[in-house]
Amino acid sequence: MGSPLRWLISLIVVAILAVALALAGRYDPGYVVLVYPPWRAELSFVSFVLLLALLMLGAYLLVRLAIATLDLPRTVRERKARQEAERQNANFTEAIAAYLEGRFQEAEKMAAKLAAEPRREMLARVLAARAAHESRAHARRDTYLAEAKNNEKPLAALYAEAETRLEDRDLPGALSAIEAGKIMAPAHTALQRLELRARQQLGQWDEVLKLADRLAKANALDAATLEHTRRAAHLGNIKRRAQDHKGLQEYWKKLPGAEKTHPRLAQEAARTFALTGDPDTAVAILEDALNQSWDETLAASYGHIVGKDPLAQIQQAEKWLLSHPRDGALLMSLADLCAHEQLWGKAQSYAEASIAVAPNIDGHLALAAFKEQSGQPGEACAHFKKALALYRDAG
Repeated sequence: MGSPLRWLISLIVVAILAVALALAGRYDPGYVVLVYPPWRAELSFVSFVLLLALLMLGAYLLVRLAIATLDLPRTVRERKARQEAERQNANFTEAIAAYLEGRFQEAEKMAAKLAAEPRREMLARVLAARAAHESRAHARRDTYLAEAKNNEKPLAALYAEAETRLEDRDLPGALSAIEAGKIMAPAHTALQRLELRARQQLGQWDEVLKLADRLAKANALDAATLEHTRRAAHLGNIKRRAQDHKGLQEYWKKLPGAEKTHPRLAQEAARTFALTGDPDTAVAILEDALNQSWDETLAASYGHIVGKDPLAQIQQAEKWLLSHPRDGALLMSLADLCAHEQLWGKAQSYAEASIAVAPNIDGHLALAAFKEQSGQPGEACAHFKKALALYRDAG
């Protein structure tokens, strides 16, 4: 009920009581005798009631005045505290505005001076730390963060520390802050995203895959980023097993079929299997990927890896050539495979066809070798010069 309405109701009640008292005084012949020897006073009942009311009102006002006087120091303290709180709020708002406007040195100075209730002070120190970080004042930043972490709920400080240390590529320091933050908030998606970045930079690909799955369940990664993250982790794990053929085989078997035929993964896996001394698996990977989806990079790689049956590879490549007759990379792979089997005529024909489709360094180098082998040094030199010119243009 609003204050004006209360006053209105009180006024009505007082008016009713006044009317009732007036009516009582008009028709009531009663009186009151006050005796205090040697004095004696007679009052009508209505006058006595009015006098009593005035005395009670006066007593009430005196009591209120006494209470207000005794309470004056506390009132003054509370007023000063409110004024100080308002000043701190204004300073904190101005510090935030300075930070958001890019005035980092001003923001740091204002935030560093704030001393309010513990949580507000902690947030001010975090703001000062972030401003100092933007100014590259790392020593002051670390001091502010240390002060901010001395709080019952230092999650904001830990997040700021993790983020700033990650930007400085202090990965162990970032992970330490992240782990401390995860103790307070195990499902904190922003912390998990920071951890994902740190694990990626450290090459901890198994952890990256686990984090990517958790973030996907929390709907914290879009589909494209999730796919890119997983693929990069698979590539990293494949490269890491370049000296472990058995581990590479086991990892490759566990990969989903769609990942195995992705061009980047297939190319890296084929290269790594070839390095471990298993070119047949490498050839099979390239063939599966190319049969699934054509890719010129994979077609170029096909001629660089020779399995136990090169003639079967040549036959497979010639089948692909029927549907991709102007693929320079495929023609060059055929040239390489034919040269490996000493089919010099076919190798030269495929290399010439590759150059006819699109001049390329490998084609000219192959033709230079063929011409030199067949005793045509002039033509070999011409192809070397063309290859050099292409190299210079590409550089």
